[in-house]
Amino acid sequence: MQEVFDFLSIMFIKSSFLTIFIIILLGTTTINAQSFDIYHKDILLKDYNYQNSQETSKSIYLMEDIKSVKITHNANELLDPIIQLNSSETLKISFDILGDEVHSYAYTFIHCDYQWNQSSIMQPDYLEGFFNNYINNYEYSFNTMTPYIYYTFTFPNEDIRFTKSGNYVLLIYNDDTKAPIITKRFMIYEDILNIDMNVKKATLAKDFNTKHEIDFSIYNYKQLNIIDPHHDLQIIIQKNDDWNDIITKCKPNFISNEVLDYDYQGQLSFLGGSEYHDFDIKSLRYYGKNIKSITENVLNKKTIHQVELYEDKIYDGLEYIFKYDLNGKYIISTTENKNKNTEADYSLVKFTLKSPSLLDGNIYIYGELTNWDFLPNAQMIYDEKNKEYHGSLLVKQGYYNYQYILKNDSKKKFINGNYHETRNQYSIYAYYSPQWLDYSRLVGVAKSTSNKLN
Repeated sequence: MQEVFDFLSIMFIKSSFLTIFIIILLGTTTINAQSFDIYHKDILLKDYNYQNSQETSKSIYLMEDIKSVKITHNANELLDPIIQLNSSETLKISFDILGDEVHSYAYTFIHCDYQWNQSSIMQPDYLEGFFNNYINNYEYSFNTMTPYIYYTFTFPNEDIRFTKSGNYVLLIYNDDTKAPIITKRFMIYEDILNIDMNVKKATLAKDFNTKHEIDFSIYNYKQLNIIDPHHDLQIIIQKNDDWNDIITKCKPNFISNEVLDYDYQGQLSFLGGSEYHDFDIKSLRYYGKNIKSITENVLNKKTIHQVELYEDKIYDGLEYIFKYDLNGKYIISTTENKNKNTEADYSLVKFTLKSPSLLDGNIYIYGELTNWDFLPNAQMIYDEKNKEYHGSLLVKQGYYNYQYILKNDSKKKFINGNYHETRNQYSIYAYYSPQWLDYSRLVGVAKSTSNKLN
């Protein structure tokens, strides 16, 4: 009996040491961020900067302390944010938080259908790894008037991978308050469908000089066992990576065993628009393109660079005017061998549009620099005395494109003229989304430009 008791005592001591060892081992492993409620009512499934506060708020509105949010392809920062499923391609997200206080930020992902509504599948269905991860890579700005902290990470990575194609929203949140601070769109595709697209001048005589027509054909669709192409395939055509400028509900007008043809005379056409305005503030010592003045002023008890652009005018003439542009995008860049991520400074840039008052809507500064959105702080104010609109945006050093848009409750309109020579990029996204499938697969992508029409 004593031998049995001694044996049990030894086993208890060994198991206690084993338990302590396991606890210590677990304590040394990587701790991932706490899960976030991706169904939170305040989350917007689009490119958006939220309130960045240590106190949870019931409302969301743009705050000026979240700046320069960029999601870029690691192969080329001007490529659209789209990568192939199960490939070696990666995307990079970067952003600045103005100030000098570090906070704990984390990220997760939301799968969306072809209309950018949240999919019915759950995160374990489209993610592999840790669903929530901390952002550990950050740097303080150096030798800048406006202090900020630069955050960045790349994905997919060793902690998170994707198992489904489709539309995605990257959600960045404050891990202490569980409040969203950034949402950013990107896409993952499967290379299944072959899409042959042609961008040309509009066929109809009334649109010949002002519009671009998109004709295209889809091959290999039988690989997906598509029975009803009118309903199983959802096609979206996009202009210049702007989700406010798309054509949906595209249906084939000819179907064969090998190909689906989309060739319409008017339905699949976009206004050509005009080239974007631009300005260059890569240097704050020397005047770059379209810069009228650079000064240092005190604003809210802080010294800041203020940049004034040369005034713009509405142009709606008969002749197209060529200008090199980035189709509405911007790049962060500096001269003088500075690190663009942490040594580029911020400036308050003043925009001026010479124009009589436009009574049928409000004028907005528009482009990637405003998240392709109509932001309250990008709305211009009319100066009745000088007959011009004024607006200001706080931006980081770099090269920027922008347009002016007239917007009212029912529509938006670029205020400059439309020309078939304008150089635009067009994208076709083909989603396999039959009724029995609980998510939209992105199974084909094609991109082309109107440059040859110039």
